[in-house]
Amino acid sequence: MKPIATTITAMLLTLTAGTVSAQPREWVPAWAASPEAVWNTEFDFPTGLPDSIAGKTVRQPLTLAWGGDSLRITLSNSYGTKPLPVDAVMVAPGGEGAMLEGRELPVLFGGKPKVIIPPGARIVSDPVALPVRAGQRLAVTLRYGKDAVAQDFHWDARETGFVLDGNRIEEEITARVTLANVLTDRPAEMVVAAMGDSITDGNGAAMNEDVRWPDFLARRLVPEGVAVINAGISGGRLLSDGMGESILARIDRDAFAVPGIDAVVLLIGTNDIAWPGSPFAPDETPMTLERLQAGIAAVAAKSKAQGVRLIVGTVPPFRGALPDTPLAATYWSVGKDALRREFNDWLRKTDLVDALVDFDAVLRDPDDPSRLNPSYDSGDRLHPGAAGNEAMAAAISLELLRREE
Repeated sequence: MKPIATTITAMLLTLTAGTVSAQPREWVPAWAASPEAVWNTEFDFPTGLPDSIAGKTVRQPLTLAWGGDSLRITLSNSYGTKPLPVDAVMVAPGGEGAMLEGRELPVLFGGKPKVIIPPGARIVSDPVALPVRAGQRLAVTLRYGKDAVAQDFHWDARETGFVLDGNRIEEEITARVTLANVLTDRPAEMVVAAMGDSITDGNGAAMNEDVRWPDFLARRLVPEGVAVINAGISGGRLLSDGMGESILARIDRDAFAVPGIDAVVLLIGTNDIAWPGSPFAPDETPMTLERLQAGIAAVAAKSKAQGVRLIVGTVPPFRGALPDTPLAATYWSVGKDALRREFNDWLRKTDLVDALVDFDAVLRDPDDPSRLNPSYDSGDRLHPGAAGNEAMAAAISLELLRREE
């Protein structure tokens, strides 16, 4: 049985659509991209966004992890400091690249095509009658108002987006902008959010191929009635903000507020251990086991208070990470690897969490457990490639995810 919060959420969503229904519908997350604040141009990585979204039309293809007869779109201005005007939103079955496979349908907000998203807010659309299936491609196209400014995005989309001038592609982008969720109206037996850093977000996975570990997990569990969304953020950390807010700061929004959420699979800790002393955080105090333990304890307490099952993953090895970059000399060290192993040993024994998936054991090189198995390495010695991601997903059984009765 779904918690009462699910039914309440469904009723609230129905009311926000401007249509009062006597029978609340259950909405299930079919896709997600966790928002983060757009950083300034002085940061090490480009944003992957166009220079401006004012007056622009941006098409964002995606792959659904769950199906239904109708859908809703969630737009985010979570980190905006000014209202974000969106003049029109359209949705259609997606094809290759920016192409569409069907007629575009308008997405309305309270019965109107235009919406202004307040600073710090997220807006859920009215239902759109568009039957979709798990694994289907979808294209969401947003036309921004003349004063629109992107302050809210998801950096590593692992999917090419397109700035359009009519039917012409003006520019390709590699980040999500404004688009945060797609919900569908088919009930699920279980809803699972995968949370973590760039390993979960998919850095290292090929672009446009849906080969992140949550993608493999979602495809495998659809026949079991399980909907899986990806709530990873590259550069994420457990205790401190990185390229997005810390897990402790964002888990309420990106996991516990997800309609029907049953379980969270959390893989976090690499950047907490590796960033101090590196160019990312040169003056930061080295991480300690006690601080990591306290962070997991805090997440576990939050999860229990929400009635959400927490499955924690051990931290994979990363010796030799990011070769031929300014990070290579300081991202990994013998001391950092010793802390990683201590943390993993503690995770394997603690009773604070509901279950554990041993990603370290899955991904490490049997001849050198401080390194990734070369067969699973994307090439940067930090992020798994497709084979590694598939092995990670295979390590998560349905029994591991199920709540004990």
